[in-house]
Amino acid sequence: MIHGHGDDANRYGDKVRLDFSSNSYNHADLQGLEDHLAKHMDDCLRHHPESEPRELEWMLAEQLHVPSECVMVTSGVTEAIYLLAQLYSGYASVIPQPTFGEYAEACSMFGHIVSYRRNDELSHLPEERLYWVCNPNNPSGNVLMMGFMDYLVNHNRQYTFIVDQSYETYTREALFTPREAVSRPNLVLLHSMTKQYGVPGLRIGYVTACTSIISRLRKLRRPWSVNALALEAGRWLVQHSESCIPDLDAYLNEAERLRSELKKIRGLRMFESKSSFMLGMLENATSAELKQYLIDEHGILIRDCSDFEGLGNQFFRVTAQQPWENNQLITAIEAFLMKG
Repeated sequence: MIHGHGDDANRYGDKVRLDFSSNSYNHADLQGLEDHLAKHMDDCLRHHPESEPRELEWMLAEQLHVPSECVMVTSGVTEAIYLLAQLYSGYASVIPQPTFGEYAEACSMFGHIVSYRRNDELSHLPEERLYWVCNPNNPSGNVLMMGFMDYLVNHNRQYTFIVDQSYETYTREALFTPREAVSRPNLVLLHSMTKQYGVPGLRIGYVTACTSIISRLRKLRRPWSVNALALEAGRWLVQHSESCIPDLDAYLNEAERLRSELKKIRGLRMFESKSSFMLGMLENATSAELKQYLIDEHGILIRDCSDFEGLGNQFFRVTAQQPWENNQLITAIEAFLMKG
């Protein structure tokens, strides 16, 4: 597993006032969940969880209108990524860049031939091939059009497509549904309850795919991989079905305002995004310099993206938060560039 993901606030102690580094929304109303977990804390701490989280899988299946044999709960999407890499050990994996680094890390661990989709390599890859797609993509926030994705999957049935939709609740764009995944033998979807409900500390995700893929994947999942507290929270969240974002349209409009204001700053380039997070590039400074300045002078944390394959040391990512917080970020970045 690689280090250096977003939200490394633990490295800075109490210096962080405002956190823009994680892709998650920081202002979810978790009071109901907290009250529920407080009532069940003793059971969660004193008893083992289910060795396999079947109850939550049944609940998700009912909510998604798919068979329970087509849903597998994991300890965050990251566990699912490593299990899939293990399931397809020795395959070729095409991983368009820049994107989430754990795909390549997991594939390398299990002996995959990893290609970053260089055209001169594609024709030489074996037919046993996976395509890993993050949609919306991390770190850019871009979303591949549904028509394009549908065409790829339908016209390349010899390949398996693993589509990570962790940020599916952070965009208005059309994406694959679990019902589409379970009916296609070459499509696997990854989903993040962590992102959907704004609970990154709980580490809970799930996979939807056809029965044959899920049945083989379940054989690789270690017993008790999802802890009791996460499972109790997951059951409550499914029953209440509340997104962490009260008004998605308003939130994405605010994200676009943030991007538009940052674009106005000289020395800074902001890239298009269809989600709440966005990629920026400094013209005459490094992202590490910006990150350190923002922490030291303003208590603001951003994501340095220089460790993403295909990106240089001038790239960074921020996620929109509340308007007053976004305004402070704009002012602080402007001050950094003006002093340079």
